[in-house]
Amino acid sequence: AEQAFKETLKFSDNAPNRTFLAITYLRQNEFEKALEQSKIAVALDPEHIGSRYILSNIYYTKEDYKAALPELEAVFSKAPDFEMARALGLTYLNLKMIEKAREHFDKMRVSMGKETADLHLLFAKLYERTNYPDDAERSLRRALKLEPQKSKINFYLGYLLLQNGGSDRLQEAGEAFASELKLNPNDFYSLFFSGVVASSLNKHEEAVPFLQKAVEINPNSGEAFLFLGQSQIELGDLENAEKSLRRAVALEANGGKNTQARRTHYMLGRLLLKKGRREEAKKELEIAGRLQRESLGSSRDEIERILNQVAEKNDSVGIREYDPNAKVEIAPERAEQLKKAKLFLQNVAAQTYSNLGVIAVQTNQLNDALGDFSAAYHWNPDFPNLARNYGIISFRANKFEKAIKPLSKHLKKNPQDVLIRKMLGSSYYLTKDFDKAVETLKPLESQIQTDAELAYFYGISLIRLKRDQEAVPVFERVASISQDNAETLFYAAQGFMMLSDYKRAVKEFEQVRTLAPNTSKVNYFIGQSLIRLNRPADAEKAFSRELQINPGDALSKYHLALTLIERKVETERAIKTLEEALYLRPGYADAHYQLGKIYLEKGDLPKAIEQLEKGVAADAEKDYIHYQLSIAYRKSSRKADAERELKIYQKLKKEKRDKAEPSPMGEN
Repeated sequence: AEQAFKETLKFSDNAPNRTFLAITYLRQNEFEKALEQSKIAVALDPEHIGSRYILSNIYYTKEDYKAALPELEAVFSKAPDFEMARALGLTYLNLKMIEKAREHFDKMRVSMGKETADLHLLFAKLYERTNYPDDAERSLRRALKLEPQKSKINFYLGYLLLQNGGSDRLQEAGEAFASELKLNPNDFYSLFFSGVVASSLNKHEEAVPFLQKAVEINPNSGEAFLFLGQSQIELGDLENAEKSLRRAVALEANGGKNTQARRTHYMLGRLLLKKGRREEAKKELEIAGRLQRESLGSSRDEIERILNQVAEKNDSVGIREYDPNAKVEIAPERAEQLKKAKLFLQNVAAQTYSNLGVIAVQTNQLNDALGDFSAAYHWNPDFPNLARNYGIISFRANKFEKAIKPLSKHLKKNPQDVLIRKMLGSSYYLTKDFDKAVETLKPLESQIQTDAELAYFYGISLIRLKRDQEAVPVFERVASISQDNAETLFYAAQGFMMLSDYKRAVKEFEQVRTLAPNTSKVNYFIGQSLIRLNRPADAEKAFSRELQINPGDALSKYHLALTLIERKVETERAIKTLEEALYLRPGYADAHYQLGKIYLEKGDLPKAIEQLEKGVAADAEKDYIHYQLSIAYRKSSRKADAERELKIYQKLKKEKRDKAEPSPMGEN
């Protein structure tokens, strides 16, 4: 839904559509996004009640009552209903606008036509929730006058008195709970709080029967077992008291609720002391002490936490909050209608976006086409020709990861589509999925030699999978038919280089140089191959030729210097060339490394350390730089630094040995 409404806004940006989008965010509990959309909706149309309703809902849910108030008043004035009236009343109370709230509730009572106990019970809960106990009590007593036999009113009155009345009104609270029990003898909370009141008044003989019945009804209430144990201790029934307290502890250990765990362990510890079991008692008292340090503090805090568990579980007050996990019951025939409508509309959306994509391609708007085909694919990936079009456009836009899914979907149904197979194989290669690249391109093996780039992708993928013997004929076929085609032969020559057939690589690169002398990188690769054939003097000439074509090639400068270093000739020229490489490519780790080695051999330790440290900073994964740096540190009597670098070297060396992956062509 979110995606659909976002797309809708592209074509019709109005208050209803913004409101629908806000609702989708609200149902996903993304309140900030919902708030943003609701604000935009209200700005677009201040008279749109739906958007103001959602905006008020968000502010209300965030408990930003000041911001919610004008929205609630605006909605209530235009479209009053009971739910909105409750929310508005509670908002007045939260803002301490008590006179406004009383006036509002009076209007609600009058508008209902008939005064009911339920309405006053609602008012009482709202007053109590916002700390207006006197108003709450008046409303509860009015409800009792209207319907003396109505369930729960006496209970809430007792609860209110117990929470707000202090010790002076304990007796009244007990009488209210007793009245509730006459109507509902098995009401757990009324039994529990009757026991609490009796216990608080030191009437433990009265408390025990209430609490025993409470734990029979709800055997998972740790608090009920705690108060039962407390009264049993006061009556001298230590055996049953221990059972009750241990039951409370066990419930807590098993994940049950007992917000007074500290008191439970403390009382159990005191009881065990009375029974002479000092070690057990010490353990319980230590637990109580730890919980005391972690607790909020006083017994008053604890009893309030118990009271707050008494819930208004079925008493939703305020605007309805959306539950993403709520189950919605829909008649089977209606569900079928909605399913058909959804499929129909998905096809409409897919066709529309597909047509827009075709138009964008025809007008050479590649990015727009990509977005349109993507949207169409989202709504119906099986729409005719869509996967093919979407894959082709993604490939042409160099979005190879995005191209794979639609291309593979189309190829699965149309395995003879050569263009799509080539694009998919290339996409796999370019995203480094070499297994899939080989699998996809293998059916084209006999044709692949005429497409040098594709043959290169296929051959390199085989090499990456350590299937060199299969790769050799691929590059040989390309080379044999490309002796007059410099561009194609260039790919074959690179393949031989990757296969470590450097002699053949030099031969083919030389032919490329003959056909197209100014081709960039040809001499560079010749030089690379000659280095590996241990012909550094010839390699020097190759790199020099490359630099005549491309003077700003830092790699060629570096490798030219390397040929001098390997032969131990023209050291100053090597230094100058490496410095030029670093000027062209700052942070070139290997150039810093070679300079560091030269200075180390010359005995210039400060400069050696400076260059090697720069090399490590540029690329900390190159083990050999750490090794040379450890030597430089050791020669400078920096033993701790030397040991550190040596350990790093050993660690990196081991990791490299474990991976045993080939180096990227053209680098080291």
